[in-house]
Parts: sequence; structure tokens; C-alpha cells
Amino acid sequence: MRAAVLPLCLALLLPGPALAQEDDRGYLTAFLEDNLSGAGRKITITGFEGALSSRATIDKLEIADDAGVWVTLDGVVLDWSRSSLLSGQVVVNELSAETIALERLPVMPQDAMPSPEATPFALPELPVSVEIGKVQAVKIVLGAPVLGEAVVGQLEASLSLSGGDGKAALVLGRTDGRVSQIVLDASYSNASGELVLHLTAQEEADGIAARLLDLPGRPSVDLTIKGTGTLADFAADVRLASDGEERLAGPVTLTLGPAGQTQFSARLAGDLAPLFLPDYADFLGDRVALDVAGSRWPSGRVMLDRLAMQTRALQLSGSASVAGDGLPEAFDLKALIAAEDGRPVLLPLAGEGRTWLRRGEIALAFDAAKDSGWTGSASLLGLETDRLRLGNAGIKGSGRIGRVAGGNSLGGTLDFTATGLALADEAMQKALGPALSGHAVLSFRQGKGALSIPQLELTGEDYRAEGRLQVEGLESGLMTGGTITLTADDLSRFGDLAGMDLGGSGRVVLDGQASRLSGAFDVVIEAVTRGLRTGIAQADRLTAGETRLALSAMRDETGTTLRSLDLTAGGLAVTAGGRLSSKGNDLKGQVTLADLSALDPQWGGGLTAEASFTGTPGNGQLSLSGQGRNLRIGQADVDRLLAGQTAVNATVATREDGFFLTSATLDGANLQAEAKGTAGSDELQVTGRLRDLSLLVAGYPGPVSLSGRLTPTDNGATMDLRLMGPASIDARVAGRISGTAADLTLQGTADAALANAAADPLTLAGGLRMDLALRGPLALSSLSGRVTLSGGRVAYPLAGFSLQRTEVMADLSGGQARIAGTAEMTAGGRPRSDGPPGLTPPPGSSPDPELQALHLRDAELYDTTVSGRLRIDGPLLGRALLSGQLRLGETELIVPSTGFASAADLEAIRHVNDTAAVRTTRARAGVGAGGAGGGQTGGGGPDWALDVAIDAPNRIFLRGRGLDAELGGSVRLGGTLRAISPSGAIELIRGRLDLLGKRLDLTEASLVLEGDLVPYLTVVASNVTEDVTSMVVIEGPVNAPEVTFSSTPELPQEEVLAWLLFGRGLESISPLQAAQLANAVATLAGRGGEGVIAKLRKGFGFDDLDVQTAEDGTASVSAGKYISRNVYTRIEVDQDGKSQINLNLDLKKGVTVKGRVGSDGDSGIGIFLERDY
Repeated sequence: MRAAVLPLCLALLLPGPALAQEDDRGYLTAFLEDNLSGAGRKITITGFEGALSSRATIDKLEIADDAGVWVTLDGVVLDWSRSSLLSGQVVVNELSAETIALERLPVMPQDAMPSPEATPFALPELPVSVEIGKVQAVKIVLGAPVLGEAVVGQLEASLSLSGGDGKAALVLGRTDGRVSQIVLDASYSNASGELVLHLTAQEEADGIAARLLDLPGRPSVDLTIKGTGTLADFAADVRLASDGEERLAGPVTLTLGPAGQTQFSARLAGDLAPLFLPDYADFLGDRVALDVAGSRWPSGRVMLDRLAMQTRALQLSGSASVAGDGLPEAFDLKALIAAEDGRPVLLPLAGEGRTWLRRGEIALAFDAAKDSGWTGSASLLGLETDRLRLGNAGIKGSGRIGRVAGGNSLGGTLDFTATGLALADEAMQKALGPALSGHAVLSFRQGKGALSIPQLELTGEDYRAEGRLQVEGLESGLMTGGTITLTADDLSRFGDLAGMDLGGSGRVVLDGQASRLSGAFDVVIEAVTRGLRTGIAQADRLTAGETRLALSAMRDETGTTLRSLDLTAGGLAVTAGGRLSSKGNDLKGQVTLADLSALDPQWGGGLTAEASFTGTPGNGQLSLSGQGRNLRIGQADVDRLLAGQTAVNATVATREDGFFLTSATLDGANLQAEAKGTAGSDELQVTGRLRDLSLLVAGYPGPVSLSGRLTPTDNGATMDLRLMGPASIDARVAGRISGTAADLTLQGTADAALANAAADPLTLAGGLRMDLALRGPLALSSLSGRVTLSGGRVAYPLAGFSLQRTEVMADLSGGQARIAGTAEMTAGGRPRSDGPPGLTPPPGSSPDPELQALHLRDAELYDTTVSGRLRIDGPLLGRALLSGQLRLGETELIVPSTGFASAADLEAIRHVNDTAAVRTTRARAGVGAGGAGGGQTGGGGPDWALDVAIDAPNRIFLRGRGLDAELGGSVRLGGTLRAISPSGAIELIRGRLDLLGKRLDLTEASLVLEGDLVPYLTVVASNVTEDVTSMVVIEGPVNAPEVTFSSTPELPQEEVLAWLLFGRGLESISPLQAAQLANAVATLAGRGGEGVIAKLRKGFGFDDLDVQTAEDGTASVSAGKYISRNVYTRIEVDQDGKSQINLNLDLKKGVTVKGRVGSDGDSGIGIFLERDY
């Protein structure tokens, strides 16, 4: 302060051409504005004139904070004596302003971080003495935020000291029509010793004071203090009234005693209850009285002869005596708070909330004339606030007070207990528990200026704090030093307070000293935990054992020094050190983790990282470097990239307007990247290289390179990047990302195989071209442009089909994608699509994928063609609905001879040491435990809902195990693509069961699907002879049906089969027929093979081929074929050469026209109606 005042005073006192009158505005205004302004405060001076004269004026002075101008002074006049500065005085004749406008109170600046330097504590010093003759504000304007309402007033004051006489006068009042005034008139004469003091403060009802004090009814307030007399005999009357009624009154006196002591007394009494809420009536009653009397000797000795205060619930009485050197000679103080009926009483305490107390007592006693011992106690019963309930609390103490060599001394022992503790803050309640107790030993010796606490203890349920402290005097900023040890057996009690799932036990030792006033400290902290749990899985694995933290730091006027920071936990080691100051910082740190698996079992490798910061936040540099060895995070693609040694380095520059990256490098065995800053710009030159793309996408070896420019902004970045590599990769991204919005373009080419990881379980290939733009919020609705796939291939191993020569074009706009495409099935057929499905809700119109005679085949299960049209309603990337109508062409269903022979069912095979890539391939092919087996009801792909009807009215041929049947029906697919739920059935049209040339017509055959993709097969064939009606039933899942035999009358199954095949019992068949019987059993059990007839039927291309032998031994052959979708013809020829042609025409479901023409001239025609019931 003096450094700034001295040159200013010299500049004002010394005239010269360098500081001419006309230079006032530029030089002095800038000097004052720069020196008076600071962080969060800006001073603006307009119209500064007369600085070199004894009368200076300012047209306007504004003071602003971060929120704007908060006070304005207009028409400021300073009439002062320049020459008095030479004698160390400031003599102001007049300091006035036409208007002072205080719009609001200033906003106090809140620093984001504390200053690294400590602030030395010192009492304020004034460089000069000040005498002010007149202070005046013609108009004072206070904004509503200051006092709760707008106020207009004026101020006039004067101070006169002359010839040993002094006089002060002040008048402050409102001029806006409201009655509110403070008047002070005081004088004193050295010659007569006469003192006159008159003070009045008045305000009408509903005034500012009544509102701020929240007086009930907001009454008018009138305070008067009037006194006259010498300092040896002065008496003043004090009177406080509201709404004209006296509330408190009484005399205050000062007299001179016979021994030269000053005697004082005050007797004030009245009914203060109307100034408080009615709820406080039980505490105050209708009379409050204060009676104080005592004396002060010139030696400094003070004796309080009488102290009494009484309300309805409070009784306070006592006396005290203190020697001139400050040592107590005696004291006796007793206080009791209790209602007469024993109920809790509401205490009239300031602040938010209410405080109730059932009973409180305080007692202090000491008399040096008897001995040096003192005693004291305090107790609280039934204390309750809005945030706290305390059942019982007490403190007891005793000690000694006396004079010893070197000065006065005070010592004592304190013990306290608190039970029934209940806090509204549940987290704090859990941490503290229901009870606390403590013990402290303290001592103070004059001259040392320090309060010593050699023993301090605080004990809770399962935690404890103990130590020693010493508090220095005010001149050292109340520096507190010592050692505190905190021990907690169960850290979980502090979990809610910390906001995490804490557990374990711990011990913390704090040693050092700190000043609350200056902020200086010099501390050493050591902490040890065992089984520490934080609820963070990775951290908990590190801290499961013993964790140690050691910190040594110091803060003084030059800055903060981190001497050392050491943390060890499991395989983690952290070290740091350095110095912080406003002039510059120098910090360094290192982190070492020998094995990342300590954090997560899927992770692995070792990591070492270092960081340093030099300079200031406005002009500094942050450097980072790290080394990784065989890093692993449990993701195969990433793990391959991180194999070997990986090094990371980065440098960040900090500036007043933010920070920017100056350089960064990533150097690994498989991946390299670099970003370099540009001098004078935030732009970064970015390059990158992936050594071999086949590390991520099999079959595409070669490097991938990245190059371009990237410029970070306040909340995003601008970029122009290009990516090139194998698999036809050549892509460019350019534009800007800002917060949650973007303006980007993406153009380029690539092979669709790059998307296989995301498209699983599909596998893709083919040329992909993109021309896209993302403009607006970061959402699919902001994406527009075109994506094309040319010469593509799509395979779905789980379903056993693939598409080739795939051509797809997708036009994106407004959350819609118009997709047009065609493809060819490898086995035949053609799907196509054209429509604009929505990418995101709300859904748009649907594309209509069309299937044109798609050929689907599984050599062991089926061979069919599918045609029809599907519809997709809803967002493609959400839960869309796939619906439509499909028709099956000629279909052959095979009842497997020995069950499925695919690798998926070889569950006995155990795969040893297979890699992740092998497991992925096996899963796609449906091989192994994760493959598609019988009964699987879904696969991968989007979670779309299904509602697809499959119509197959006829030409569904079921063959195998001697069966040769035609069926027809319909099936509906429901559920989702991930969990398909089929329902429906395919029923018998015609068919037979052939065993050893014995032709059995089927009476029933069906394939039923109910929630499972594997249909349930039911086949019934019968033979009627003169004595026995025998039946064979094939029933069960189509991949594992069971064969049973029955008869009327009931016979053993072997006997039934003999009757079924030979028309006679087992005892009547020949050895050859017994062998044939065994072969028939093998056929039905699925071990008979395909047979010659089946091979001939396939060879000739017939839908049906049958050779029959009649009971008389004659033979015949028949062949059937669909010549169109609903026309079936059948030709029969016997061994005599007679033939017959049958023709069936299906008009509609259940209506068939049948006709026949024989070589013998026999013919016929008829209409057949069929209905299931």
C-alpha cells in the first residue's frame, strides 16, 4: 500500500511540465484504474479533473464485478490538503457525491483452486492519519437486492477536532416518502471532561429493520440513547420501543470509585416477547431482566461483582475477578435452562431451523484465595434441532490456574460423552454412530503464547482418534501443530458419506502443523489400509491386501512443495513430487503397474507412465509418456494390436485461453500414430499406420495409413482425415464436430468384409462405396447420402445359404433409407428389394423384399424353393416387424436314416486349445456346443419381430425310412429373429409306407410346428387281414422319430410286424421271411439306406415311383409327376401291359377334380370335397 501511495503523493505534490493539467485524464485515470482494479473487480473513472489542485472532481466512478456494475458514484468532490501528506496526515475538508447508487451487493470471486502460496497473517496498518471535515451524499440509491426493497435517501456528516474539543454529527435518512432516520450528535471537551451522547434511530411500521429482523407484525421501531456527564459521573438512559410501546429500558452508569477505579452498571428490563415469535414465549416470559455491575482499576484489574440475567426459562448468575495481568482471581458462574413443567423449550437462537432443549446446566467455579483448582461442568438433556437429536451430553473438567515462573498458567482435563445421537443426514449418522466420548488434557502458559493439548482422544463404536496438539498465538496465525492418529476397524460406516461401497480397515497418521488464518502448513500423512473396498472392481483387486500411502507437503509464502507422494497397492506403485507457486510450477509423477491382470483377469501386460508439468496454468507445459508390454484388455482384435512393446508420448501447452496439444506419438509393434502441432495455430498434423490389416480382418494383409489435419476447438474439433489400405480402403472424413452436433462428410471405398465383425452371424464381401454427410445432431436422422454394394456376397452359415452377385444401393435422408437391391442365391433364385425403411423411430414406409424362387437345400434335411414378398415396418436399427406371405414350391423333406450327420451334432467331440478365431468360425457354422442344433429357435441378427405366413398347399414330399408321402398345409412364423416361434401343420394328401415290397397306404401323416423349428412327425399306416388289423406308427421329432407297432387283437410288436408284412404269424414265416423282417425293422429304424426305388425316382425325375406286388404274385409299377403347380398325373402299368392314366386337378383348397383313363377303355371322372375336422 505504501509503495503505491508514496509515488502518487510525490506526483501530486511536485509540479512540472511532465504532468500538466491536461494530462490528468490519461495518466492518473489509468494509474488509479489499474491499481484499484483486481480479480473480480473493475474500476472505471470518467471525467477526472483537478488532481493537481486541492479540489478534485470525478464525473462518474463505477465499480463492477464479473456480473456487471454494482455501484455508481456521480458528481464526486474531494476537497483536501496536499501539504498535510508531508506530515503523515490526510486532511479532507469535504468528500461528497451528488448520487451514490448501490444496485446490489458485489459478487465475491470464487477461485477455482486455492492459491499455492500461504497468506501471512497481520493486523491492518494505516499509512497515514485521517481527518474528515464533511462527508455528504446528496442522494443515495439502494437497489432492491441490497435490503429487500428499493431505498432512496441522503447522508450528511461532519467531524471536528479543534483545541481539545471534538464534535461529531451524522444524519442518515430516507427521502422516498418512508419514515426512517438515524441521528447522532456527540461531543466531548477535554477542558470540562463533559461527554454528550444523543443517538436516535426511528423507522415506521413495515420498515427495513423490522423485515430484516423478522419482527412479528413488523412494528415501528424506536431506539433512543441519551446521556450526559463527565467520565467520572456519566449516566445514560436506553429505551427501545415498538409500535409506541416500551419494550426495554433502563440506566447505564459510569462513576469514579474512591480508589480510582471506574465503576459501571446497567439495569435493563422489559417485555421483549412481542419482538419475538409467539413460540418463544415459554423461554422469554413477560419480563427479561439484565443486571450487571462491576469495576475496572487503572492497573487493568476487572471485577464483575454482579451478573444476573433472568427470563421465564433462563436463570443466569455469577461473579468474576481478573487481575491486571489477565490471570483470573475468581469466578462463579451458574446457568440453568429449563421450563417450569419440564417440557422442552424453544431457544431464541439466530439462524435457520429451530432448537429445542429439555434441560441445560452450566457451572464454573474458581477462587484463588482458597486454592488453585478450578472445576466446571455442562450438561444437555433432550437437545433437538431440524438436523440433530441428542439424548444426553455432558462435559466435565478440572484443573489449576496460577502463577508460575515465567508467567501465568492454566491447565485442565476435560471428559465428554454424548449418547442418543441421531442425525437427519443418514450418511453422517452411519459414520458417527449413536454415541461418542472423548478426553482431553490442556495447558496454557503465558509467555509461550501457545495452548498445549498433550492428550486428545475421540472414541466411537469402532473407530478412534487420538493424538496431541499445540495451538500458537494470534501473532503466528493460530498455527496448530501435533500428531493425530485415526483408526477405523470397519470403513464401511463411512461408505455413504464418501458416496461409495467402502469396506476394510485403516489407519491414518497426520503429523505436522497448519495455520487456519494464513493457510500455511507443513504436514506428513501416512495411511495404511487392509482389505480396502471401494465398489470399483478393478481398484478393489489392487487394494485387497495392504495399501500404503505416504505424503509429505509444505505450504508457505513462496508456494506449495510436494516433497513426496508414494502409493503402493498390489502391483501398483505411484510416486510424485514437485513445487507449486503462482510464479511457476514443477511437478513430476510416475505410475507403475507390473501386471494389469491385477485390475481385471481379462487384462494383462505391464504398464509404466510418467507425467510432468512446468510453468503456470496460463503458460505451461504438460508432458506425458508411457511404456506398455504385451498389453491385453480381453478383446482379441485390440489385443493383437497391442502385442509387443507400446510407447505413448504427448506434450500439451497451457495458455490463458485454454490448452492445446503440441505433439503426441503412439509407437507399437503393430500400430503407430503421431500428431504434431503447428506454431501459432491449434492445428495438428495427424498420421497413423496399422502394420497389417489382417490382424483385424482375415485375408487382407498389408498396412493401413491415416493422414490429415485435426484442429481442436472449445467443444469439439475440425478435421480433414484420409484412410488408405488394403481391402480397397480409401476414405476421407472432413468437417467439424461441435458438442453434440456435427457437419461432416464421409466419402470413400472399402470391401464389405471389413464389416463382418459387426454383421455377425452374416459374412459379407464385395465393393462398398460411401458418399455420406452428417449435418446436425449426432443422430442417424442427421445422416444423408448414398451407400452402394457392388458384386457383393452375403453368407449365412447358420442357415446354410449364401447370396452372390449382390447389388445394393441405399439412399439415406432424414432417418430413412431407400434400399434397392438384387442378388442371386448360390443354389438358385433371386431376392430383391426397393423401399425406404426408417433407420430410427418413427418408422417410415416399408421396403418390400421380394423372393423369386429362392432355392434352399440341406442335403440331409430338405430341398425347396421359396417365393413371395416380405415387408419391414419400423426402424432397421431398432425393433422392426418383418412380415409377409411366402410360398413353397416343390419341396422334399427327408426323414434322416440315422439322425443328423452334421458336425453340429457330434457333441462327443471335445475341442482342445482352440483359438478365439476358431471358436468364432465354429459358432458361425453351427459346430459344437454353441452351434445350431435341433430345436434351436433363433439365430443372430437384429431383434426384429416376426409375422410371416408360409403357404405350401401341396407338393411337400416326405421321404425316408420307407415313407413316400405328399403333404400340404401352412405355417406361420412368430416371435423374433433371435427367438423364432413357428406354428402350423402340413397334413397328408397321399402316401404309402414300403416295407419289403409290401405297400401300406398311409391313413395319417402330418408335420406339426409349435414353438420349435424341428417339426413333430406323425405317420400311421395299417394292413387288414382276415384275422388281424395291424398298424405301424412313426412319431416324434423329425430328426429322431420313434417307430411303434400295434394290432387288434393286441399282439407283441414282432408278431404285429409279421402280420403287417406277410399276413401270417411269426411261427408261420420262413427263414428268408425272417431275414426280410429284420431288414424291415432296420429300414424303419433308419438303417436301411435309401433303396433302389428311391434312386430310380430321382434318376428319372419323378415325384413318385412305386413298385407293388399283389397277393396273387402279380406286379405293377406306377409313376407320378406334377406337370404344373396344381395338376398331378399318375401312370400305372401292370405285368400284363395294362395301363391307366390318372389326372388330379386342385381347384382350390379341399376341392379336387379326379379323372382316369385305362388301356382297357375303363375311364371315370369325379369331384372330391375334403374337409379336416
